[in-house]
Amino acid sequence: MEAKLVAKPVKAKSGPGGAEPAKRVPRAGRPASPLITREAAAEAALQIIDRQGLEGLSLQAVAQQMGVRAPSLYHHFRDKEALLVKVARLLLHKINVEQDTWSDDWETRTIELALATYRVTMRHPNAAPLALRFFPRQVVLPAYERTLATCPYPPETHVVVLEAIERFTFGFTLFAAAAASHHTPSTPVPDREQFPVLAAALDAAPSDEETVFVEALRVILDGLRTRYGRN
Repeated sequence: MEAKLVAKPVKAKSGPGGAEPAKRVPRAGRPASPLITREAAAEAALQIIDRQGLEGLSLQAVAQQMGVRAPSLYHHFRDKEALLVKVARLLLHKINVEQDTWSDDWETRTIELALATYRVTMRHPNAAPLALRFFPRQVVLPAYERTLATCPYPPETHVVVLEAIERFTFGFTLFAAAAASHHTPSTPVPDREQFPVLAAALDAAPSDEETVFVEALRVILDGLRTRYGRN
């Protein structure tokens, strides 16, 4: 009776001279990192606003900018207004990103914060109206707390101090941003014969608007020091 020979399977060797093991082919599915995050969508929205203004922003435009489908954005934002709220918070983050490097001196730090607000807003003038429409006061409460904790004036003056500085900062900045977004000067060029004093004042003023901003803020700080004294 003949013996039957059964061939045994030979395992592939991965060592020298052996066959390379078969490579695994990744299965199709979700990417290792999400294509959409709220932060990335806000950045994309801000870029669109910079180019086309607020009227050019839509969820469809943001999706196209990110290379995704518009319905996917609705998993992160219920509507355009929710996206605008996130853009407003993004601007605030850009303002505060370097606050750990600012001075411990109260007046110097106040100027640094105001100047950061001015510079960030002027880099994105088309988005400036969001500061009024969606100003995230709950988010800035820690900044208020820190400002007042080191404020050199009596507690009964704190609200006045805070309002004076904040309203000046945003008032000046938003007027300047509105002019920049419409490509017009902040102050119209006056007729020299009709407004000779104003024309002379503009001639003598610093040409750099940022310099005017800082100097005007210093006037307010000088006034606070004179009125309330400094401990």
